[in-house]
Amino acid sequence: MNIKKYNFLILILITGFVLSCKTTKTEVAGDGFKPLQNSLLWKIESDNIPGPSYIFGTIHIISSEKYFLPEKFYETFDNTDNVVFEIDMNKMNDPSTLMQLLPKIMMRGDTSLKDLLSKEDYLKLQGKFKTSGLPIFLFEKIKPLFLTILTEEGVEPGSIQSGKYKSYEMEIMKMAEEKHKTVGGLETMEFQIGILDSIPYKEQAKMLMENINSSDKDNSQLKELVEIYRQQNINSLHQSIKTDEISRYEKILLNNRNQNWIPVMIQYMKQNPTFFAVGAGHLGGENGVINLLRKKRYKVSPVF
Repeated sequence: MNIKKYNFLILILITGFVLSCKTTKTEVAGDGFKPLQNSLLWKIESDNIPGPSYIFGTIHIISSEKYFLPEKFYETFDNTDNVVFEIDMNKMNDPSTLMQLLPKIMMRGDTSLKDLLSKEDYLKLQGKFKTSGLPIFLFEKIKPLFLTILTEEGVEPGSIQSGKYKSYEMEIMKMAEEKHKTVGGLETMEFQIGILDSIPYKEQAKMLMENINSSDKDNSQLKELVEIYRQQNINSLHQSIKTDEISRYEKILLNNRNQNWIPVMIQYMKQNPTFFAVGAGHLGGENGVINLLRKKRYKVSPVF
């Protein structure tokens, strides 16, 4: 497998998986928390920062025909100096960095997909990969959750390069380069990859097959997720993570990371107006980034 394909796999690692889980449940508000307005783009203001910063919720992969940007995206983007992603996208383009990370996406020891799946499930997974033109032996040792997005209908490592799909992170990175903006990250790739070590491989394999079986029934979970995203309904996007199969890992996948991001975001904003681009599932909810910033007395308001 070439480096571009590994680049793709790492890019959609965490939020790319959790946002591929389908649900349309309504956000249940906790004490003192009200569901947020429908907007992917939010303005952050405070007397402690030199000017407004902004946060935009992404979906890590979307078909090109469904790709869109909110009306005031370019205006807000142009009014900032820094562009900060979940991880520093400059490092995504560094082959030496990616090569060092490749061993970390592999399962430890001699464990392989065949050890984690029944014969029936393994053959089903093999068929999914064969349909996409991907020989499964290349993925035998990769942690199962890395494979989730690749089992969605029509999504494969070459989808972005061919133009069939777009990555919001990659598109925003291009804009940042064109505008000569400083690029940064809220956490490291090593940290993101390490998160999966908190979820047993057997459980990861179970999640992978549940996603495949659900997709087979509904054609594609991604389609419904995309429609929710296009409605800019960040409450439902956050709620999409509260599915039975991964709700027990919400603290690891979302809440702890959101908490860790806040002081890093504040540090960036104190230096220069900053445009943050993170998975949309991180914005909503009582423990979401917007509410956490408000608790720190930042004014955070939707941009329409």
